[in-house]
Amino acid sequence: MSVVGDGAHATVVCPGLEAATVPSALKVVALGGGTGVPLLLRGLKDVVFPHASPWRPAADRDRITAIVTTADDGGSSGRLRRAYRVSAPGDIRNSLLALSGADRALASLFDFRFGGENEIAGHSLGNLILAALTHLEGDLGRAVDRAGEILGIRGRVLPSTPAEVTLTAEFVDGSCVDGESRIAAVRRPIRRVRLRPEAAPAAPAAVRAIEAADLVAIGPGSLYTSLIPVLLVRELTEALARSRARVVLIMNLMSEPGETDGYGAVDCLTAIRRHAPDAPIHDVLLNTAPIPRDSLERYAADGAMPIRVDIEALRALGCRSIARDVLGDGPKIRHDSRKLARAVLELATEVNDE
Repeated sequence: MSVVGDGAHATVVCPGLEAATVPSALKVVALGGGTGVPLLLRGLKDVVFPHASPWRPAADRDRITAIVTTADDGGSSGRLRRAYRVSAPGDIRNSLLALSGADRALASLFDFRFGGENEIAGHSLGNLILAALTHLEGDLGRAVDRAGEILGIRGRVLPSTPAEVTLTAEFVDGSCVDGESRIAAVRRPIRRVRLRPEAAPAAPAAVRAIEAADLVAIGPGSLYTSLIPVLLVRELTEALARSRARVVLIMNLMSEPGETDGYGAVDCLTAIRRHAPDAPIHDVLLNTAPIPRDSLERYAADGAMPIRVDIEALRALGCRSIARDVLGDGPKIRHDSRKLARAVLELATEVNDE
């Protein structure tokens, strides 16, 4: 590991990490939802639990924990929320699948989405299973644990709150809109978001996971609709504040139209601190790899631009910058799951050795 800068606020550039060097006692927690956190989880699973490694549930399941937002109200999740008064299962399903150790046929079945135009069209079978398990178990947390057993997940997935919550956005012009799925469509700068009820309790297991963590990773993911909603659960932010864990914000690669238009890394960090001022963020993980021009042009046509990075401004806000090539291949501008996992685990290993 090489360090460039002045100690506590240096820019850290880390080499590759081999699975064998990951301490067995290391505990990493990922906060968020959407497609970003599952991407990190998939990489963590592959590095921490290689295919040939034995799986010891009692000893290993706390090594990777995902704490996932349940504020989604669009698509299949939204329909199930309205019909059966269950918490949104979609982001939980994505994280379960990312950590799945079961055969691919079972994971594919869990991820199957019905087509056609009838009542079941558009629903994911995994969402239906989670809704059914919630009713059978009488508790969302137990339902997610049961689904994890079915999928043989390597790690744990926990809802951020067992309560049914709604996300509300207030825009800079004073207008408001209810519903996570409607926020970006308004296409106005966001002043702040809130959970309703504001005093939604945290899942107790999620609090314990943060308190026991060596490292907590926030993101990647949609700033206002995936990351901040988890941090709005007050008991989770309070747990972060008293935890000994190092907290790293994984910076998104691109802005999101209607949500973070024109944002730089400092804007993202400032937004998180505005909503959760007690949540510590020690490090910001930044991509150093150049994004192909044709991909940038394609995204620009939809209004998405690279997140601007100002290392000095991040340093002034008390954060260390960690510079890594974490860019994935392919037409979509996304993080590479293994590169991202290795960067996070290297930081966790560094913290664990201190």
